[in-house]
Amino acid sequence: MNKILKVQAILFLVFISGIQGQNYFEGQIEYKIDYEPINPNIPKNYLSTELGDTFTAFVKEDRYAMIYHGKGELGWMKIIVRLDQGYSYTEYEKKDTITKTKFGLEKEKLLEFNHNLDDQKKVLGELCESITINYQPLGSEAFFETFRGKYYFNPKYKLNPKLYESYTDGFWHLFVKESNSISIRNETEFFPLFKTIQEAISINEKEIPLKMFEPNSSKVIIEKK
Repeated sequence: MNKILKVQAILFLVFISGIQGQNYFEGQIEYKIDYEPINPNIPKNYLSTELGDTFTAFVKEDRYAMIYHGKGELGWMKIIVRLDQGYSYTEYEKKDTITKTKFGLEKEKLLEFNHNLDDQKKVLGELCESITINYQPLGSEAFFETFRGKYYFNPKYKLNPKLYESYTDGFWHLFVKESNSISIRNETEFFPLFKTIQEAISINEKEIPLKMFEPNSSKVIIEKK
C-alpha cells in the first residue's frame, strides 16, 4: 500500500509539474531602442523621431501587440499580431486606415539560423542566451537588402511554440520553436540602412485586456494583397 501511495504521489507531482510548465507569459514589457545609421544620409535623430526610441509590448498566449512611440509625421505605430487568426494589423496614429496582413505574405530566404549557446548577455540582471536569424527579403517592396538579427531570451518568459507555427514572418516561428520564450534584447540590422538595439527595461506580469488586441473600430481596415 505504501509503495502504491508513493508512486501515486510521484505521478501527482509529475502531473502538477507538467501543468505548471505550461504557464505562458502574459504581461507588459517596456523596451528602449538605440539606433546606429549605416547609410550616412539617415540621421540618428530622424530614426528616433519617426520610429520611436521606446516601445511597449503586450503579450497573451495567442496574441501580442507592440506600440512604437514615434513622434514624427505618422505618429505612433501599433502592430497587433493575432496568432488565433493568422493575421497582423498595422496602425499609425495619423493615418485613417489599418493594414491587415496574412502571415507569410512576404517571401523571404533564410540565410542563417543558429542558437548561440556561448553568446550570452545580461538583461535585467539575468544572463540570456541568443539566437541568430539572418534572411533576405525576396519581394519587390522590401526597403532593405538583407536582415541580420540576434535575439536574447530568458526561458522563464515562456511562449507557446504550437501557436507560432504559422507565424513565419521573419522566420519567427523558428525562434519560438527553439527558445520557447520572448525575446528581451534584439540586435538587428536592416542592411544597408541602419542597426537597432531594443532591450527590455521592465517586465510586468499581469492580465492584459482583450481590447488591447482589437483593431481600432473607427478606422478602415484594408487587407494587403
